[in-house]
Amino acid sequence: MEDNIIKFENVSKRYKDKVVLENFNLDIKKGEFLTIIGSSGCGKTTVLKLINGLIYAEKGNIIVNGDDILQTNQIQLRRNIGYVIQDIGLFPHMNVEKNISYVLNLSKIKNKKLIKEKVNAIIKLVGMDYDILKRYPSELSGGQKQRVGIARALVSSPRILLMDEPFCSVDEITRRILQEAIIDIYKNLGVTIIFITHDIKEALKLGTKVAVMNEGKIIQYSSPCHIKEKPQNDFVKDLVRGY
Repeated sequence: MEDNIIKFENVSKRYKDKVVLENFNLDIKKGEFLTIIGSSGCGKTTVLKLINGLIYAEKGNIIVNGDDILQTNQIQLRRNIGYVIQDIGLFPHMNVEKNISYVLNLSKIKNKKLIKEKVNAIIKLVGMDYDILKRYPSELSGGQKQRVGIARALVSSPRILLMDEPFCSVDEITRRILQEAIIDIYKNLGVTIIFITHDIKEALKLGTKVAVMNEGKIIQYSSPCHIKEKPQNDFVKDLVRGY
């Protein structure tokens, strides 16, 4: 039985004259926590945007939940995918509760009691107290904003969670706390996570699998332990040196 939840088949993507991905192949298994690491411009964020249907490939196929995304209703596709970005993107004029429930309102859930129950459950899951729900984004710390962003991405129970360098703008202590929080969430929900990072330490700590990218290609795709012990080439060896 096919257990891949996401599959890239010979995918090519360019921006004007710049080739970002060429004949790119990747299989992500259901329930995996995949961290993708690489230098700026190597195609990491492009991979996320292709999964979410925010951009389209010139060549190749991208299969999500067993369906070619080009043959899938894009609204339905995104309802099954949570997306957490670097700058979070909370609505400043809405309190935390409304920011989180906004996603549920988009999905046309009319039952206000059910919405409130879902919001309360998810805010607890990300390790925050209910009193945070009445506060506004301007009243939150960076770490709190990120937790709210994660809660918003997870409240509709997506099968896939995309995270684009979500912890890069917080201090080191907050970052470690958020890393532990996302590990707990992953274990509790069993959601498939694709997590982009520039930090090899973070990639090795969080991922059940790690993809090392360079110049639009996957250089090595393996478990954190295997990448540390058997780096594929000098590029990976330099990356993991000291870890």
